[in-house]
Amino acid sequence: ILQDVEANTVRLKEHDQDVLVLEKIPAGSRVSNQGNSQPQHKYIVMSGTPEKILEHFLETMRPEPTLNEATDSVLNDFIMMHCVFMPNSQLCPALMAQYPFHRGTYHAQPSQGTEQEKMDYALNNKRRVIRLVLQWAALYGDLLQEDEAAMAFLEEFYVSVSDDTRMIAALKEQLPELEKIVKQLSEEPKAPQKKQKVLLQLFNTGDDRAQKRQPIRGSDEVLFKVYCIDQTYTTIRVPVSSSVKEVISAVADKLGSGEGLIIVKMSSGGEKVVLKPHDVSVFTTLSINGRLFACPRDQFDSLAPLPEQEGPSAGTVGTFELMSSKDLAHQMTVYDWELFNCVHELELIYHTFGRHNFKKTTANLDLFLRRFNEIQFWVVTEICLCSQLSKRVQLLKKYIKIAAHCKEYKNLNSFFAIIMGLSNVAVSRLLLTWEKLPSKFKKIYAEFESLMDPSRNHRAYRLTVAKLDPPIIPFMPLLIKDMTFTHEGNKTFTDNLVNFEKMRMIANTVRTVKFCRSQSFNPDAALTSKNHQDVRSYVRQLNVIDNQRTLSQMSHRLEPRRA
Repeated sequence: ILQDVEANTVRLKEHDQDVLVLEKIPAGSRVSNQGNSQPQHKYIVMSGTPEKILEHFLETMRPEPTLNEATDSVLNDFIMMHCVFMPNSQLCPALMAQYPFHRGTYHAQPSQGTEQEKMDYALNNKRRVIRLVLQWAALYGDLLQEDEAAMAFLEEFYVSVSDDTRMIAALKEQLPELEKIVKQLSEEPKAPQKKQKVLLQLFNTGDDRAQKRQPIRGSDEVLFKVYCIDQTYTTIRVPVSSSVKEVISAVADKLGSGEGLIIVKMSSGGEKVVLKPHDVSVFTTLSINGRLFACPRDQFDSLAPLPEQEGPSAGTVGTFELMSSKDLAHQMTVYDWELFNCVHELELIYHTFGRHNFKKTTANLDLFLRRFNEIQFWVVTEICLCSQLSKRVQLLKKYIKIAAHCKEYKNLNSFFAIIMGLSNVAVSRLLLTWEKLPSKFKKIYAEFESLMDPSRNHRAYRLTVAKLDPPIIPFMPLLIKDMTFTHEGNKTFTDNLVNFEKMRMIANTVRTVKFCRSQSFNPDAALTSKNHQDVRSYVRQLNVIDNQRTLSQMSHRLEPRRA
């Protein structure tokens, strides 16, 4: 096998060092003039230096977009993953250098050929670079506004291209698209949305009046309560992407002194984690009822959770048993879709490789992942707070119906959250309750549970999803697990070269998210037109107990262990 691999490997060397490693793979077959089919091959990048990988893609891509998805997806892999090995501060100058005739210099000039051939060569090079820049800007979108170097590059690049169009008519067709992107990004966002204020209530903007949810940006400001050891709090106002170091200095300003302060993440169960100074995105990575505390290091052991972290003491079954299961599932899907739609593809990469390495926030992804836990604990909380056996049986039926409607709406995130809530030990041990569940519901639940079977790498779930058409809200924790598994099982660099095979594997998982959102979700008009404000508000403001120990104790009180 190794011999075969080596025989199909092409190595490009400079100064006796490998700078690009390509592998020759079959690419279908082509019918020749004689009518017999000849096998075709193509070369894929295995590893290389960032600059050489970029050069290779620029040389092999077509100057104009094609219908060939394969070439486009290879280019997309590079554009999506370059932040890992070639940040914008390195990519932008490299792209500028690849744009021929720039500032009177002429890169990559062929030594042979007529003057016309040289001109055609240069023109095609230009068009390739423009096409790559357009795809890069389209993927990053508004995120570029937070990157001064990238914005400066785009403006300079636009000026170079528009100068060239005076001489080269063939470039004119790409200019309007480039102009549109530069204009959109350089215009200041409209006044009210200039800096979105992500206010209090732990980012739970559930009470927003029918407004469409906007993605959270790193520069948005958050008003956040940080608690002290005596359970008083101070409210700080900082950008979402602030590091722990910046949070400490904001707290110190408010308290008047910050000698030896540490920031601690406290869960409702009393688990404490001291945050590292370079950690970012700390506000959105708290558990559902988690809080941030600031204290001198020597007071760490004395910190205890706040009474409010315990969660509700009474269930809301009286409220939502009057709401139809279909309405609840529909409003949950509308909200989950808003949350999912706000997640930028790059947040998945920042999350996998460590946000602190990019100094970027993953706030939208964090909130979407947190929603999964919230729904799971909502199921367990409501059942454990329901003391009446007959009501608990009704609740089980209700949740199985809601899960079935979520599955119909292709909302697999909430579907799995509900099923995982029902299989939580605090619920699954309530044998008296399950015994009274009608067999029809037991059968549906068993069917749903089989989709969660983790054997053979979640094969049951993967086969189900493969049959669905978008829009889909995927089971997000599994996508994250796939990416983490790929990241931890493969080195990012091998022999000082970028392991591009790994980049391709991760980009492939991110592409799943893109596919799920390739059609937009249109809320069911019949369900939206009725007055659903109460259902809408309810699903956006779930109060839950997220302490497993507390839930298990409540479960034992409802149905003590049988002798």
